[in-house]
Amino acid sequence: MYTKQYLEELKLLHNDRARPQGFGGKVKDLGEFYNFMNYWLPGTCLDYGCGKGVILAHIRERFTNTRFHGYDPAVDMWSTKPDSAFDLVFCNDVLEHIEPNYIEKVIQDINLYANKYIWLRIDTKPARKELSDGRNAHLIIENEAWWLEMLQRNVGGSIVYNAVNKKGKLDVAIEK
Repeated sequence: MYTKQYLEELKLLHNDRARPQGFGGKVKDLGEFYNFMNYWLPGTCLDYGCGKGVILAHIRERFTNTRFHGYDPAVDMWSTKPDSAFDLVFCNDVLEHIEPNYIEKVIQDINLYANKYIWLRIDTKPARKELSDGRNAHLIIENEAWWLEMLQRNVGGSIVYNAVNKKGKLDVAIEK
């Protein structure tokens, strides 16, 4: 679901000491996610692409009745793929970083891990970060319509909520 070369690039970004809060190192506003957590009340949740685990720790602390797990292939402590499914898969600011040739496989993987719900936050604008080769860190920069069509093709269930905030973040709630 990624090339070895790109995985190494991501590891460099995650370990960049000049950017300790970059790439999963700070809690960001999660918008309507909190309301969906209170409505869905999942017993288990996978943070797919959890980065350094900072948001994972935040939502773990806030929703104590849910068992949270993290997965991120570019961070050693989270790099082991889970071997079971979860009530909810939460994927925050990840999909825009996926290599375009692998986006459908990654979305399908998220779908396989989700028994009931999927929450996605996808950035639709260029990143402030660049990769070592000069490319924008957001390898996929597409609009809401493109992402919704991509999700409908690759995820089972219904999109029950979608909205783009003023910063260009697309939030999508899916019920299976």
